[in-house]
Amino acid sequence: MSLFGKEKITLTLEKYDYKPGDKIKGIVKLNLKKQTKARKLEVSFIGSKTEKQTGMGIGPTTSNTQQTKTMKVYDFTLPLDGEKDYHEEEYHFEIKIPEDIHQIDQKLDGKIGTAMTALKTLSGVYSRTDWYVKAQLDVPMSLDVKKSQKIVLS
Repeated sequence: MSLFGKEKITLTLEKYDYKPGDKIKGIVKLNLKKQTKARKLEVSFIGSKTEKQTGMGIGPTTSNTQQTKTMKVYDFTLPLDGEKDYHEEEYHFEIKIPEDIHQIDQKLDGKIGTAMTALKTLSGVYSRTDWYVKAQLDVPMSLDVKKSQKIVLS
């Protein structure tokens, strides 16, 4: 139940802790008040990497600066249904996590990659990759109906 009544879309996963090679299994359920024309319904598995860099600021009023940069490192979208009128439907889905998922956002390997990671750490750069599953109903000329769920990928 949301703050404004029944949720328009729910996303339920079988579990929330995964390993490379596992399958994400879940259900997307629509609970729309009335029939709604939409372009498509899809579910996505997304990896988003956030890098934070802290350093000394320059000038009399700044003593510490922080920069944050976020970028997608993985985005797989599975279409569940196409253009039609949606109301109260339920869709089961399954997405296989690639075995090499942790290497996707690693650009440099070996000694060079290790040196770059150490250099970033020493210079105050911290990075984290967040993984989540998102269900989205694409409604033209209106706000999309969407729900996301963060997962753990170890």
